[in-house]
Amino acid sequence: MKKVGRNEPCPCGSGKKYKNCHASQEKTKELSNKSLLYIGLLLAFLAIAAYSLFTSQKSTRPNGPAPEGKVWSEEHGHYH
Repeated sequence: MKKVGRNEPCPCGSGKKYKNCHASQEKTKELSNKSLLYIGLLLAFLAIAAYSLFTSQKSTRPNGPAPEGKVWSEEHGHYH
């Protein structure tokens, strides 16, 4: 399909120039598609960052004796 020039008549048949009729709608559609792409990429990045942050936080048992009456929980990474 041939691209319509800005100053050519709009193909919808309104008699207006394309730039004054449907050009702004096409521009909005293009911006909307780009925005959705950027939002999707941002969400993917945040999901990967959150996953790597939460999976890499392994607490190591502190050196020395446990406080009196406490036991180390490997699952939680702290004394109970």
